[in-house]
Amino acid sequence: MRLIRLLSALLLALGLAGVANATCLVSSPSATFASGSTYDVKSSSVSTISGKAGLTCTGSVLNVLGTGYARATMTSLNGFTLKSASGGSIPFQVAADQNFNYAFTQGSTADYYNTTLLSLLNILNPNSFAPPLYAKLTAAPNIPAGTYTDTLTVQWSWKVCNGIDLAGLLCVAYETGTGTSTIQVTLVVSADCRISAPNVSFGTAPLASQFQAVNQAVLVDCSAGSSYKVSFSSGGNGSARPWRAMSDGAGHVLQYNIYQSDGTTIWDETNPKPSTVNGGVGTGSTTPSQMQAYVAKVNPAQTTPPAGTYTDTVNVIISF
Repeated sequence: MRLIRLLSALLLALGLAGVANATCLVSSPSATFASGSTYDVKSSSVSTISGKAGLTCTGSVLNVLGTGYARATMTSLNGFTLKSASGGSIPFQVAADQNFNYAFTQGSTADYYNTTLLSLLNILNPNSFAPPLYAKLTAAPNIPAGTYTDTLTVQWSWKVCNGIDLAGLLCVAYETGTGTSTIQVTLVVSADCRISAPNVSFGTAPLASQFQAVNQAVLVDCSAGSSYKVSFSSGGNGSARPWRAMSDGAGHVLQYNIYQSDGTTIWDETNPKPSTVNGGVGTGSTTPSQMQAYVAKVNPAQTTPPAGTYTDTVNVIISF
């Protein structure tokens, strides 16, 4: 009888030799897209992001043997749409894997202990288990600038094997539990503008007084709903007042200036002009078409400089 008791005790010890304590904790991480402009969103240039899904288990013998699971049931406050106070919206998608084969829908559940998903993600280490989350934009809308957010709620339930027998064939201990993660998803979208500024040519004339005025326009558009102002830099002369100056590169200059559409108001950085097109705000078009008219004139009273080619470089400045 004593021998039988000893043998039974030995078998029991062998069966439980792999038991270890594990701890699973639920957190509420954030998911933040890299900031970009409205044109980045419109051109689908915002990159996919990844981060923690909110469950972390640690222990010395985590294993996939037995009937374990780590289930995440997700709901989205805005129906998987990032929204801003200005009323803009951007659809997005969330998944358990980077290829979005295990994508979440409203109220759907993913089991991170799915052996295919575990193999794909390679997230089960000998002493830790931390499932990831991936998010990407799924549309390229024309939106106003702003901070876009959504709130994901993840209901967790888990039954994690944290102990195996010496043969490594049976799970002999589990940890079970439930918890809730709240994940704030954010994308900060900045305003931006597009400009088309054709060169100005006064043509050719023998005398400074014979150059004709040039009526022209730069084409501008900015993010939808963004107000903006337009001005011109002083050019190579360093000042637009009383005259900007073109140079022939040999020390000779030809005075000229750029005026607002009235032909008399010098247009430079000291007096940026608010756009009046489309109520003074951009439409978000990637092909700028809001005309900002100006008049360019050569000073007719100056002494005519030597013959040559005179040039200057002026920047169009958009403030928004």
